[in-house]
Amino acid sequence: MDEETDASDDVLNLRRPVHEHHEVAILGGSHEDDLTIAGGYFTAGELAATKFFEQPDDGLAIPVLYLYRHSIELSLKWLIRVAARCAVRDGYAGQENLEPERVEARLRSTHNVRKLAECLDRYMKELKHFGRDNKIDPATWKTLKWLDTEDQTGEAYRYAVIGSRNPSQARPVQENINFYDQVNALHRLAISLQHVYSTALYDYEQFQLQGF
Repeated sequence: MDEETDASDDVLNLRRPVHEHHEVAILGGSHEDDLTIAGGYFTAGELAATKFFEQPDDGLAIPVLYLYRHSIELSLKWLIRVAARCAVRDGYAGQENLEPERVEARLRSTHNVRKLAECLDRYMKELKHFGRDNKIDPATWKTLKWLDTEDQTGEAYRYAVIGSRNPSQARPVQENINFYDQVNALHRLAISLQHVYSTALYDYEQFQLQGF
């Protein structure tokens, strides 16, 4: 393919930032974890959703849903790690192995948000001093279960064709959906996991580490 094109630089290139230091991104390091990346996916989803609602573009719909879903999945995985560590400190004596490497293996083996949510709920119930809120609240559960029916494996919002053994269209029938209501439900869920649940579990772990 000829590398030359008649398209202008304005079409081929992103607009360069006004400030040179805005061209730099910092990746990695000890502060990068699934929760920080989940926050990035959330922000990207919010920006794309806002763009859609200002000027609807059906091609944006599935990517927006994917960005929010992946943010939610990463938040759940971060929360599970913290809850597992806290349960061990609280003297967990159940049958499930909560050693970090075993927890990581389980997290790597699934993208199913319902299974992840069930895991988080199970670990939170092992926390002895968390109080009555040591479980996922009903409103959060409702949205998580709905999301699971829409995309169980993390493929439906990523591809047009899903399944390895018997590939099929992810959305074989065209339909009109209330996109705002669906995205807003995911928006609220993502905020709850990233800020409410994460803060509660982070604080719980800090109290443990300080000997309270």
